[in-house]
Amino acid sequence: MKERSLEECLETIKDIRSVRSYLKEPIAEDVLKSIVDCARMAPTARNIQPWEFIVVTDEDSLNKISKIIPQGDFIKDAAAGIIVLSHRNTEYFLEDGSAATQNILVSARFHGLKSCWIAGYQGPYYENDEIPMCEGVPCTPIPDLHTMQQDLKKEFQIPDDLVLISVVSLGYSNDNPPADKRALEDVMHWNSF
Repeated sequence: MKERSLEECLETIKDIRSVRSYLKEPIAEDVLKSIVDCARMAPTARNIQPWEFIVVTDEDSLNKISKIIPQGDFIKDAAAGIIVLSHRNTEYFLEDGSAATQNILVSARFHGLKSCWIAGYQGPYYENDEIPMCEGVPCTPIPDLHTMQQDLKKEFQIPDDLVLISVVSLGYSNDNPPADKRALEDVMHWNSF
């Protein structure tokens, strides 16, 4: 792996996008191990490390995930997926699992992969669907949440004491969608809001 300058590293992080189109190219096992190794090194409250990771490379299993997760049909074309799970033995399981997921996204990009965070603890992500929100959460329960989590647990023999934090698709891709992000000046405040 080539050595990168600080500026190259920062630009790589800024280049992370949700990519849903992948080339038919496998990911080497040592690359996937490296990505999960980075995930397990994420910050964790009181060092509890509540996470578990299922790396999925089997085409049939990726296809099953694509059927289970609404809006995740593209994962069947990914070279791999990582299911991030957490024990609920800490009140910070969601934060810990999210930090691990972010490390997956960052380390995947450093390995030249593209990724997409597909689903999570609160259910599948609906893009362009009208879901009424109340203070940032759905006003009514998303009907697919319980079914999605139970179907994933059944398909991958996930123990009952684990909860889904995220599913991340991974693969090589030529897609580089633009990032429509708010300007730094709009989100950064010095010493007070």
